[in-house]
Amino acid sequence: MEQLKVRLGRLDLEVLDSIVTATVVDPDAVRRFADDISPPAEPVNDYITEVDTRRDLFEKYRAICHSQEDQPNAVVFALFMVAPVTEIRTYLDGYKPEGCEKQQGFRTGWTLMNSVKAIRTYLGNPTSVATLDEPETPVPPVSATRYGFEKSVNKRDGGVCVFSGMPDPQAAHIVPFALSSNQAFFSLDNMLTTFWGPNQARTWRRTYECIEMAQSPMNGISMNHQIHFWFNTARVALKPLRLDEEGITVQWHWLKKSVLRPLTRTTPDIDILHQAGVMDQSWGDDPDTFAHRKSGVRIQTGQTFLFPRSSAMPSWDQLELQWDLHRVAALCGAADVPDDYYDYEDPYDREYCEVVAARQRAVWAKYESRKKGKEVAGAEAEPINTPSTSDADSDDTAFEMVL
Repeated sequence: MEQLKVRLGRLDLEVLDSIVTATVVDPDAVRRFADDISPPAEPVNDYITEVDTRRDLFEKYRAICHSQEDQPNAVVFALFMVAPVTEIRTYLDGYKPEGCEKQQGFRTGWTLMNSVKAIRTYLGNPTSVATLDEPETPVPPVSATRYGFEKSVNKRDGGVCVFSGMPDPQAAHIVPFALSSNQAFFSLDNMLTTFWGPNQARTWRRTYECIEMAQSPMNGISMNHQIHFWFNTARVALKPLRLDEEGITVQWHWLKKSVLRPLTRTTPDIDILHQAGVMDQSWGDDPDTFAHRKSGVRIQTGQTFLFPRSSAMPSWDQLELQWDLHRVAALCGAADVPDDYYDYEDPYDREYCEVVAARQRAVWAKYESRKKGKEVAGAEAEPINTPSTSDADSDDTAFEMVL
């Protein structure tokens, strides 16, 4: 009893009062909440690792683009923030010395164009804006069931969502099925080879070029409808942590909804992290994007889940590919546009630019508000340029959409 008093004493009185009230009003709900043991959690890395190094490498690439009278698009920015630093350096080292402007221009233009095609191919975007609307109860497109995919996945996972424990799940593809079914691999193969190296690209290619592999339970996870929707739209990414005798452990990460769009051209006069809205290095915390267990407890970034070892457990390689490319898609906003976005008639239309600028201002205001509520230790950082209303409204707006 004394231990109970001590433990209760740590609770805020208002919280304790709410618990007592809930127990009286709905004792069954409180019991379900109390009986639910939350998944274990492990430390998480920053939203972007090695961020200073990556920013420096990106600025080098920006200088190369500038010499060709161009600027990097949001997809290439995302690749520089996610791909292995060693491979990014190798890519930059491949540029010819001065005097080879023609070759440099071709290489730069190819990278900008191919990267957009590759992430578009990976996601298999919906064909219209209407399909991107988030319903009150999000329901993704029905999974393909050929070769008994959905039945096999659900049987392996016990007929419940792996993450929420809820019944009647859908079988979600780890690597989008549209990628394998379309058989359009060239741009994605090239991007992976360029930014992850030929060995890793070769390993990953085997996971999506084989239609039988794409429709096997090794490419599937049982998810409830809501989680499936968030996963398909790159709001959630699963980081594979380890493969051992127990099976595969993955870590849940909420991703941020980007302020960028894939064809957005970044500008040199504003810090790139501020342009992308990721300056605070935190993971996604959008109050409208959430998922919960059957008890009502929310699933949070850092929580871990185990896929028990079996011959049909999810593929480690496919989980790795998903972890990296979902983050690329989230950073550049590729999951937030319909397929016809890429065929927009006017490449210099300002509407998309204004939307991006407005979102950047909103993110910056939120960031500044949070900063004011915290004590800043040590010397103040050097001031950096940030998006402003005048910048967005001027004729020299920071962003241009080009095809």
